[in-house]
Amino acid sequence: MDALNTMLARLSRHAMQCAEALSAVAAAASDPQIRAVLAHRANMQRCASVELATRAASPDGGKNVAADGRTRDVQHIPPPSESGELPLLRHAAQQAGRAAAAYGELLREPIADPELRLLLAHYYRGATELQRLLDQRAMEFTPARSPGAGARRVMPPVH
Repeated sequence: MDALNTMLARLSRHAMQCAEALSAVAAAASDPQIRAVLAHRANMQRCASVELATRAASPDGGKNVAADGRTRDVQHIPPPSESGELPLLRHAAQQAGRAAAAYGELLREPIADPELRLLLAHYYRGATELQRLLDQRAMEFTPARSPGAGARRVMPPVH
């Protein structure tokens, strides 16, 4: 049970790091609709982090959670200092990928609590979906959309 609590605490940190990365890219997003989606996803990751930390800290697996839902010892790691939407998108996709990998790793282990297994499967699906969304957004993002990027050519056209 101690190993499971350690893994849940680790997953909680992954979710919080993902939420922070999503908040940073949402603040830098040029598209208001994408900004709203990313801000919502960041909130979902924060909720996942709180749930996982609560389950990790609780001897009964989080079934008797305090009403305020606060957690202890959730490590706050700020997003990278890079500016711009694309680097932040890539960082957020990387964080989502790390979270998905950690969920997958735990789901391969035997878990006696079926409710916890379902919760972890839900979070795993959410993290993989989020990673695909962020990767897709990064692929759609082109430097030509930034001001003045299309004005220069590195090489002249070949005739």
